Amino acid sequence: MSALAVLGGEPAVAEGVDESRWPVVEEDDIEAVVRTLRSGKLSWANEDQVPALQQEWAGYVGTEHAVAFNSGTAALHAAVAAVGVGPGDEVLVPALTFLASATSVLHHQGVPVFVDVDPVTYTIDPADLERRLTPRTKAIVVVHLHGMPADMEPVLAFARKHGLSVIEDVAQAQGAYYRGRRTGSLGDIAAFSIMAGKNFATAGEGGLLTTDSTPLRNRADEVKMFGERIKPGGKRDYNAHTIGFNYRLGPLEAAFARSQLTRLDTYIEEVQEGAGRLAARLAELPGVRPPVVPEDRTHVYHHFRVALDPAEAGVDLPKGVFRQAVMNALTAEGVPVSTYQTRPLPAQKLFQDKVGYGRGCPWTCGFAGPVEYRAEDYPQTLEVIRSTLLLGKRLAMASLRDKSSVEKYADAFHKVMSHPDELVRYGRSLDYAEPWEETSKLW
Repeated sequence: MSALAVLGGEPAVAEGVDESRWPVVEEDDIEAVVRTLRSGKLSWANEDQVPALQQEWAGYVGTEHAVAFNSGTAALHAAVAAVGVGPGDEVLVPALTFLASATSVLHHQGVPVFVDVDPVTYTIDPADLERRLTPRTKAIVVVHLHGMPADMEPVLAFARKHGLSVIEDVAQAQGAYYRGRRTGSLGDIAAFSIMAGKNFATAGEGGLLTTDSTPLRNRADEVKMFGERIKPGGKRDYNAHTIGFNYRLGPLEAAFARSQLTRLDTYIEEVQEGAGRLAARLAELPGVRPPVVPEDRTHVYHHFRVALDPAEAGVDLPKGVFRQAVMNALTAEGVPVSTYQTRPLPAQKLFQDKVGYGRGCPWTCGFAGPVEYRAEDYPQTLEVIRSTLLLGKRLAMASLRDKSSVEKYADAFHKVMSHPDELVRYGRSLDYAEPWEETSKLW
């Protein structure tokens, strides 16, 4: 019988790894929500929790303004609208990110143009920006993926040179630092998700937007509130200045988020300590590269992505097959592992078919230039997808705060990687296809 559980051996973690429920709900959170309910101030016109959250979040991030939204996607859409993206305008977006980073551009009739990612940090590759630039380029969406800040200095220099706006997508990196400044204070405007699966979470869905620009803040606020300009004191004049939506956050979610915010830095410190211990143990293994954190920034580990190299591990398997074999082996050992974004965004059906809002808009509505979406144009993104996996199935913060989970992850990795011959035997039995080539399925 093989030592590896995937080949019939005993699992390293018989009881599995407990990915604790997230967010952690304490009595202070419950009391904050109950207090808000009892106040009777539950309408946008009279409640005080959302304004307080906005003020506290601006102070935390280090910006002049913050605006609360009912989702991170809504905040992204408002940011795109605020910087003036319109029909046919092109916005540079990393090829490896969540769909909303690009669809927020489509929501305002802009056209996403994708940029390859850095193969080490997994964030947008500044060296690829020039190649994607056209006369139609209006803005850049920079995604701080997995909790790692992108390399903002060259991006900002490129944006200044070409007169582009910079939108930060901070859905996964709340509280991270780049050169001494928090994410969300680096570009022209930034959008955060605070839904219950994020490091900074509310009870359900929510989003935040930050900026130092009063005009950008005001335009984003119009998009949030039916296109209206709400006067001080909450007075509305029922006069839409632009196309707007109902993107308001409710006071109960705001109250919960305000309570969570008091513990966010503690959570970040705990997960960074756990991630450091896990990275040190994984770095002992040839062919295993834990997250690389440049000296000029901090990582808050929404995800913990591990890169695998069969040649360095002394394993005679193609990279994708090796990654799949290791994933399956770790799962059998009782460790939750996963993939994230198994195809570049330009390879998703939305961008392949370009149906858009119907009849091909915005691509065919008379304003856009010709844009083609081919997965092979993003080789670094493909390589990341082919050769990496995520430890944890939900978010790293939920498990890396637990010292026992960290040791279980590391022990299982050491066990799997110490049996290269069995990994080869198992890997060669797999019917493998590259993740982006698998047929779409309805679940």
